[in-house]
Amino acid sequence: MVNLGFSNFKELIQMIPSIQQTAKIGIDRYNDIFPDEQTRINVEIKFYQKGLKLLKGKWTIDILCSLFFLKEAYYNELKGHIPKINTTILTDRLRFLEKQKLISRKVNSKGKIRVLYKITEYGENLFLLLLPFLFYTILPNNNK
Repeated sequence: MVNLGFSNFKELIQMIPSIQQTAKIGIDRYNDIFPDEQTRINVEIKFYQKGLKLLKGKWTIDILCSLFFLKEAYYNELKGHIPKINTTILTDRLRFLEKQKLISRKVNSKGKIRVLYKITEYGENLFLLLLPFLFYTILPNNNK
């Protein structure tokens, strides 16, 4: 089991206001470099679209989550941890995540060819950034 440095989910959820405040400070500093509001808005939209592109696809977060906790897994192991995903989509998502450098793949050619997938440091960091969002979605007030 991966130690995230938190004793429980409540501790992580309590950090959300601090994370929001840190993001606001960064955005405020970022806003000062644009000559006008429309330029800032256009750049911000492109910035967010680029970031969200990493998470596109229905199963992307599921795969990242599985590899985050497993650290590495063969294709069939991943399929076992995400039972409802079909093989074509899993293959497509794995290729996309590898192209984005969120995971790596290593072909084991000894005997039967098997492919080992491993989350990269970049992928781990992205998943850690997603944790506050994922925990926020399970807060009691958000399930209405």
